[in-house]
Amino acid sequence: MMSREIAAYYIGRSVRELDVLRETKEITPRGEGRRVLYDKADLDRVCDRLAERPATRGQVA
Repeated sequence: MMSREIAAYYIGRSVRELDVLRETKEITPRGEGRRVLYDKADLDRVCDRLAERPATRGQVA
């Protein structure tokens, strides 16, 4: 189980992009209220469906 920040880093997206995935119900965290955690298997499943981002300046493709 991963925190919001760690989950976003794990899938290579921003925290806001992770929030959008949550809002569109593409991923469902566990927990209620302020403390929500993301399951690694769920993140792997979502990550497989996400399009790869193009490389930006300074990054090796």
